[in-house]
Amino acid sequence: MTCDDGRPCQRCIKRSIGHLCHDEPKQSGNPQTQKSRVSNNNNTSTASIASSTATTSAGYASALSQGPFGGNSNLGGLPLQFFGQMGTGQLTFASEHMGNEISVISDFLDSLGNDANAMYGQQQALASNQNNTNASNNASVNTAEKFFLTAADPSDGKLEDRLTEVINAKYEAGFLKPYNYVNGYARLQKYMDNNMTASSRQRILNVMGTFRPAFRSVAQSLTDIDLILVEEAFERLLLDYDRVFSSMGIPACLWRRTGEIYKGNKEFASLVNVPIETLREGRLCIYELMAEESAVNYWEKYGNIAFDPGQKAVLTSCLLKNPDPDNTNVISCCFSFTIRRDKYNIPTVIVGNFLPVQLQ
Repeated sequence: MTCDDGRPCQRCIKRSIGHLCHDEPKQSGNPQTQKSRVSNNNNTSTASIASSTATTSAGYASALSQGPFGGNSNLGGLPLQFFGQMGTGQLTFASEHMGNEISVISDFLDSLGNDANAMYGQQQALASNQNNTNASNNASVNTAEKFFLTAADPSDGKLEDRLTEVINAKYEAGFLKPYNYVNGYARLQKYMDNNMTASSRQRILNVMGTFRPAFRSVAQSLTDIDLILVEEAFERLLLDYDRVFSSMGIPACLWRRTGEIYKGNKEFASLVNVPIETLREGRLCIYELMAEESAVNYWEKYGNIAFDPGQKAVLTSCLLKNPDPDNTNVISCCFSFTIRRDKYNIPTVIVGNFLPVQLQ
């Protein structure tokens, strides 16, 4: 990449390295000959890049038209996915991850009494097949090279626009993926089948049936890039709660909408008698630390306000327990939780506070 005529040049200024911009050392020989050689090299390089770009674009268009998605158009460079009958006919989703989540919720509601392991295997096979399809479609496109070029020399414009351009290129290169909630629902169903009565399972499924329509209506319009930006916001929230949790003396933790715990303070770890390291990266789920009736009560209260923007906090009570099934001790707590939603009004983080109480 060469500099333009200005010093410092606009390219270096845009990349925040204007202080490094300088002229090349003068070379011996005829100046006109040197200038001609540089000009010819630049023209040849530009022509080569243009030819390569055109060939790559044509190959990408051909892959899309001949791939498993046929002649379907794509939104923001992302192929549209189709899913089966879910109560209102065939639905189209801009993001395969959102489509999979809605699909598994629907399967979840229809699978009461079915083998949870079979459902889990089905969802894993779906994800594996989709990954293989995506790899095939992108085989002819050197998206990684495009990402590195974009990151090195983003287009002119606002910083936010340039960042979005780089994120899009990084996604297309396969370096960014939305969070997969499908495994979270499969994990929940497996836990319910192994640890809850049929009536408790039915109560939880009833709640999911009430918020599914609202969830589905929002999910249809979201692309993978939207979900990636939401996930970046989730990561920033985790950093914010590092400071919040360390400064409060009340047992607290936060989890995703499917229940996986991603952060907890030492007070909460001590309360349920688990190492604090297990309160990260979804190693434990919040419902695994609750007695059965308390877990059902949580899901019912969560489901009633999950997609109601006018409500975000609930004050209730619960019985906490250690995840070890051989440990039958329970701790009675006042329990409050607050729902943090993304800009699309979808719950992304649930923050819970627990205050132990002594039973007389």
